[in-house]
Amino acid sequence: MFLSVKHRILGPIALLIVIGAATTAWISYEAVRTHNDLQSQEKRAYEFLFSVERAQEAFKSLEAFSGDILSFNDVMSPQTLRARYQLLRGALTDEISHIQDIVESPELARSVERFAADAEIWKHEAEIALGLVDEQAIPTRIRLDHLRQRADDALSEIYRTAKSDAILRSGMKSERYKSRVDTIFYSMLLVFAVFGFFFLMFGRGLTGSLGRVARSMERIRQGNFEPGIEREFSKDEIGEIARGVQAFGETLEALTQANEQVKHLAMHDQLTGLANRRALEAHLERLISEHGEHAGKVAVFHVDLDRFKQVNDMYGHAAGDEILRHASKAMEDNKRRSDLVARIGGDEFVIVLMDTESEADAARIAKRMINAISEPIEIWNDVVNVGASIGIAFLDEAETNIERILANADMALYIAKGAGRGRYSFYSAETRRQFETDMSLLRELRVGLERGEIIAYFQPQVDAASNRLIGFEALARWVHPSRGLLGPGQFLSLAFDNGLGDRLSDIMVREAISALREWRNRGIDVPRVSVNFAAKQLRDSGLTEYLDDALFQAGLSPKDLAIEVLESVLFGDDADPAHATIAQLKRHGYRIELDDFGTGHASISNLRKFRVDGVKLDRVFVTGVDSDAEQEMILRTLIDLCRNLRISCLAEGVETDAERSKLFALGCSHIQGYVAAKPLAREDVVDWVTEQSAQQKRPKAV
Repeated sequence: MFLSVKHRILGPIALLIVIGAATTAWISYEAVRTHNDLQSQEKRAYEFLFSVERAQEAFKSLEAFSGDILSFNDVMSPQTLRARYQLLRGALTDEISHIQDIVESPELARSVERFAADAEIWKHEAEIALGLVDEQAIPTRIRLDHLRQRADDALSEIYRTAKSDAILRSGMKSERYKSRVDTIFYSMLLVFAVFGFFFLMFGRGLTGSLGRVARSMERIRQGNFEPGIEREFSKDEIGEIARGVQAFGETLEALTQANEQVKHLAMHDQLTGLANRRALEAHLERLISEHGEHAGKVAVFHVDLDRFKQVNDMYGHAAGDEILRHASKAMEDNKRRSDLVARIGGDEFVIVLMDTESEADAARIAKRMINAISEPIEIWNDVVNVGASIGIAFLDEAETNIERILANADMALYIAKGAGRGRYSFYSAETRRQFETDMSLLRELRVGLERGEIIAYFQPQVDAASNRLIGFEALARWVHPSRGLLGPGQFLSLAFDNGLGDRLSDIMVREAISALREWRNRGIDVPRVSVNFAAKQLRDSGLTEYLDDALFQAGLSPKDLAIEVLESVLFGDDADPAHATIAQLKRHGYRIELDDFGTGHASISNLRKFRVDGVKLDRVFVTGVDSDAEQEMILRTLIDLCRNLRISCLAEGVETDAERSKLFALGCSHIQGYVAAKPLAREDVVDWVTEQSAQQKRPKAV
């Protein structure tokens, strides 16, 4: 069994009081009747003192209970919490009322009223903090401690005054019995000395324990969250305080670590660990404000991964995340210590290079970054390559606005990607002009698509020997209201790079089907029409069904429509959804033609695997073939390859009779180009076909 600190303090005092009272009673026994009035006053004084002591006990009990709940040292249901709180509060209220009833001194009465008011305020706000009273504003722990201390100080002052008054009254009485007190005075001194010595020893131990707790709290205040208090706590109030200090330190340490983690997450990309946009902007602001004199040496790279979306679509988001981590590591490994790499979203990154001496220096680093990112990466036992394009802008005295600097780098990136990807480009006034021109054209293109300004022109594909029509290729044209007729080279890449490819392909398909139906209805024999499809459209699993429905509604069949695809589509991985679509189109009877053959990476195995019906030789192999022996050899090889694989071969871009004759001599029987006819408007096709038919029926001169 142990005694609480309160009992160890009040016990000796109470014992001393009892001894003093007994001694006084023994001395003044015979004078009781003559001093009834003094005895009555003394009794009331001690009654008041004991009432104050009981009030102190009730106040400390309510304070300890509230503190345990607010410090999360105890767990109980809301009903139990309310019941126990009301019980303790009632006990305190009763003691305060009793004190108010028996107080005699006006000064003490005012002190009691102040304590009652202070205690009421503290109890009310404690009820709010404990959730017993519904209020919008919840007091802080600091405020509650302040209110509690104020009430405690008032009660302590009442206690000291009451105790002094009681002792004073005892003294008055003792004066009358001084002669009798003298006989036991030295005995009393001895008794009090003994008890005082033991009380002093206890107080020394108590103050030592409190000192250790205080020193631990000071260390916590200085940021050292190891309290330095022994783990074996005493079972009294000092132990409770020590446990609270330790828990407080551990909580502060956990909060500090959590705060550091939140700060890190707020400034870093979770996937790659790189700085994020917020950190990037803060870094640039710091450079502008602190190092403005060196601003001309700061280069900003806007990096965008090439073919990332294709890999992401083929392998899934997990593979895409792996690519992003690969690219991040490549940039981190190739930057300098003073440089910053940030991921600003998706597959876009920004690199801030300090101390860049010149454009040549920036170009050298850009090449190094592109080469590092382009290194092959193995994903699920497959080797994947992505590339990177970089736009470069400089932070200089003329341009210190962060948004404009990033926009300048973005414009340079746009030019780099438009130049063929895997490149870098520097921002300049010409870059801005070109970018703004393209963006203006893009806005006009969106409007043009809505207004039906995009139409199809049709270029004939003919037999090289007889000029017999074998089909048409549908080519996009833009009937611009102010710029006139625009060819595909002026807007096609812009459309596909900005998400308009699906809409454009849909227009071409519908134009081709509509034109073919019209020509057939007018008795014009057109074998088929070819339409180009990008990889993105071929990855749509619903493409075959869409084409089937469109042809059926027009009274046509799949053999009337040829699907032209680029070599790069066949070069992709087997997991590419485009491969499944091509196979499905083939099964439904569509003719599959490989466009720009010879410029990509299609292998013989892929030609056989997909059983393409025909290939179109790119014009780079055709132009000048009649006068270039080396080019003739290359073209002969390609034509022989097609013949051996039993794949039809058509040459694009044939512009002269000499080229036509050479191609025919090499074994290429089908051609397309200005030597046969330029691309024709839909309404001009009928006249051209009619004229060609008439020419073929005329007798040839012998």
